[in-house]
This record gives sequence, C-alpha cells and structure tokens, in this order.
Amino acid sequence: MSCLRVLAFIQRAKMLSFIALVAMIALPCAQASDSIERRVSGKWRFVAALDGAEIVSLDEREAQQLLGQIFIIGKNKVKFGRMDCGETEFESQKVEPRLHLRNAFHASSKELRLPNPVTVVDLSCTSVFITKPNHLVIFWQGWFFDAVRVKK
Repeated sequence: MSCLRVLAFIQRAKMLSFIALVAMIALPCAQASDSIERRVSGKWRFVAALDGAEIVSLDEREAQQLLGQIFIIGKNKVKFGRMDCGETEFESQKVEPRLHLRNAFHASSKELRLPNPVTVVDLSCTSVFITKPNHLVIFWQGWFFDAVRVKK
C-alpha cells in the first residue's frame, strides 16, 4: 500500500470511530427522551387542586371545577378542554423542587408532595412533574393539579 492510501485508510477509520463515539453518546440521550415521552404521554385526569402559584388565572372555586377533567399529552398535541397547544417536545430535567418552583413559578412546593429531586418536563404550553408511575403534577393556569393516568 502506498503512504497516501495508508493515510486515507487511517483517516476513514478515525472518522468511523468518531461517528461510532457520537452514536454511543447520543443514543442514551435519545432513549432517555423517549422514556420521558412514554412516561408522560397519555390521558390524565385531574384528581386534586394541590396549590396555586402567587399569580393565577383561576380562583380556587374555578380550579376545583376542573377536577375530573382530562388533560391529553402527546407528541402531536397537548390539549385540555378547548385549549390545544399543538405539537411539543419533551424537554426534561431533574430539579430540586423548592428552588425550581420558587424561581420558575413563584410557588411553594410545600403542598405538592414532590420527590426530591423531581423530573420536570416542559411541554408546549405548560410543565408537568413526574411524581411516581401513573401520577403527574400538572401546572395549569397558575394551579398545580394532581393527575392520574386514565386506563385505556
């Protein structure tokens, strides 16, 4: 083999190694995002109005009237009642609830019973907190609602 061919072979091998390395790093991220999407996608029933932020769009009576209603989360739509937020990404992060709620929502974590740390998922028009399997805390119009997955 000529020196040029050997150099070209080495460069191709380096490039393939680099591509394999990038794939190995990116795959867990894609799988993690897919796992989060599976954990929060579906139909969720509001079962309790846990607490409101400092600034809310609903008073307590209006928040209570939303109990029993269904919140739909999917890649192609996030929908509650007549409000359709459209497509969404499932951007997630693990946070310390007390600090995150204070900074992001001007709210207290005291009444929400969130694990520490908690996974918060930003959707197209709101955020949800994964509390345990088949349970979320959904932020909607200034209120935090306990929600359970609707069985199919």
